[in-house]
Amino acid sequence: MEFKVKLIEKYIVKEIFNNFVLSLLAFNLVLMMERILKFSMLLSGVGATLMDFAGIIVLIQPQLFLLTIPMSLMAAVLFTYGRLKSDNELTILRTSGMSFVSISRPVFAFGILCFLLSLFNSFYLGPETAKELRTKITELITTKSPRAIREGNFYSLFKDVVILVKKKPSEDTLNEIFIYDKRDPARPCTIFAKEGKISVYAGTKIGFNLKEGEVYITDETDITKITFANYNMILTMTPQVNSQISELTPFEVLKRAKETAGEERVQVFLEFHRRLALPLIVLILSSLAPSIAFLSKKTGRLGELSLAMVVFLLYYSSLIYFEKLARTGKLPHYVSGWLPLTALLIFTSIFFIKALRR
Repeated sequence: MEFKVKLIEKYIVKEIFNNFVLSLLAFNLVLMMERILKFSMLLSGVGATLMDFAGIIVLIQPQLFLLTIPMSLMAAVLFTYGRLKSDNELTILRTSGMSFVSISRPVFAFGILCFLLSLFNSFYLGPETAKELRTKITELITTKSPRAIREGNFYSLFKDVVILVKKKPSEDTLNEIFIYDKRDPARPCTIFAKEGKISVYAGTKIGFNLKEGEVYITDETDITKITFANYNMILTMTPQVNSQISELTPFEVLKRAKETAGEERVQVFLEFHRRLALPLIVLILSSLAPSIAFLSKKTGRLGELSLAMVVFLLYYSSLIYFEKLARTGKLPHYVSGWLPLTALLIFTSIFFIKALRR
């Protein structure tokens, strides 16, 4: 009998694992579309290749895992037990003497594994890949920006600067250059140069060494003309990738929170609570999902997926709502950070007790 139980548990774990992997791929694909669009708009202007985008997609994944691992676990459990119920296998297991806890034991074991994976992702993998993502984007911008400037095309990746080059003899050499610079709105300037060279500096700074040209500076009433033999212009690219908090471990986030004040302090504390609460939700869902699967009627895969999405969306919506209350000072940050998880825990306990008594 013990051998048969272990065989059944192995069978259930295998099916949960297969459904979990498929769900994880699907949820990650959906959630990363917005980020891919943002990065494609940023990097297409610097001539990033398909392999560059593939590397960025890989580095994005750990940041999504905090959300998609709990969602995938719940969907996988509902898929698995929903299929067992539709094939009457659950009925056979119950009539053979197996209790709800015994049948759900594979979920608890798999849930602990997912919890440890989420914890590792929150404390180490996520911050490390966030650092690597920022480094890769910076490297792509600084190394490939010169290649993106093409003859006869307006180049506008630099904020408030437009560049037009008539000829480009080599990768870093430009001829007949036009630059419109409105970084100072009160005194925009137009630059014409016969030739120039591009230099790449540390960070996201690109230098233009211009030769034999003129600068026209305009204000409200006058135009000033300056003729030059050599003119050095340094522009800073703005990747708009805010990775400072995501690059920190929860302990570093807590340390940062103690060094800040006001609204920023609340925001950092909320990030700390989220880093701890999202892995813990995996453990709660590993009890909630089999309870719902046992108590619900046969709904099919679409119904099970919808149920999983509804539960997680309700949790995440309440999390965002209470975080907004904390930012406006209506609730303490620790209440906002943990109240949705506490509510989900109570909800799970009710369903778990009902499933035990059934």
